[in-house]
Amino acid sequence: MFHKLWHNVDKAWSRHCVSIYDACQGGAPHDIEALRAAVADEVTWRAAYECQFVDEAHALLPYDLLLARVDETLSYHLNLMALEEPGSLYAGYDVGRKRDLSVLVLLERKKRQLYWRGAVELRTAPFDEQHQLLVSIMKMGSLRRLAIDQSGLGMQLAEQLERTYRTRVEPITMTAPVKESLASRILAVFQSGDVNIPDHRPLIDDLHSMQRTVTVAGNIRYAAPREAGSHADRWTALALALHAAGHAPPEYKWIPQPPRPPSRREMLRRY
Repeated sequence: MFHKLWHNVDKAWSRHCVSIYDACQGGAPHDIEALRAAVADEVTWRAAYECQFVDEAHALLPYDLLLARVDETLSYHLNLMALEEPGSLYAGYDVGRKRDLSVLVLLERKKRQLYWRGAVELRTAPFDEQHQLLVSIMKMGSLRRLAIDQSGLGMQLAEQLERTYRTRVEPITMTAPVKESLASRILAVFQSGDVNIPDHRPLIDDLHSMQRTVTVAGNIRYAAPREAGSHADRWTALALALHAAGHAPPEYKWIPQPPRPPSRREMLRRY
């Protein structure tokens, strides 16, 4: 309605646009950089602070942003033999069975930067085969955390892995708040340039397929159409891997302690 009123040639309305920049120039005591840092969603910032009209349904990750993060030297498929002395690895796994893909994405963290280390796709794979794949990954000593979608089909796999590997496995239930958190993280990581992706068209199209929509009630919803045998399965796996990298347990380093000197009682006992 406001978009129509703004662009309507009807002279009955006067039009005034006051963005956050106009407000600060007028004396509003706000720190624009602090406000911008607190808003991870670019669309929310544009609509709420820059007074721009934004479509209710749009791609969360536009092609321009995705193509800017493409590294042609990266291989899409995972090659465990190529992982020479890997550092801290993090994995995300989206479970599928008949209609959707099962996708595993592996990332490596070096300081703040995250590096794509490969993906594995399984189509119509039985659950025991999927379990074997995940066990082979969990046996890697450098894998610090796996985030797995336990919604629906993934519940049994997640329970088995969590029972064996404890805190190194984090089952994720895809509720609306969880999806919003994953979407905010993946958008922020791509905007900051902290991760690169391979030049793999199905992956790029899959990442682009996730859409942000606003319902009639004003709630934000993230969903993707089922296209080319995928239901944003690669997006989900990558988002889970980023979540695992952001919620990894702290690393503990064992430091040997010097021997404790004997107490007076122990000395009397000894002599």
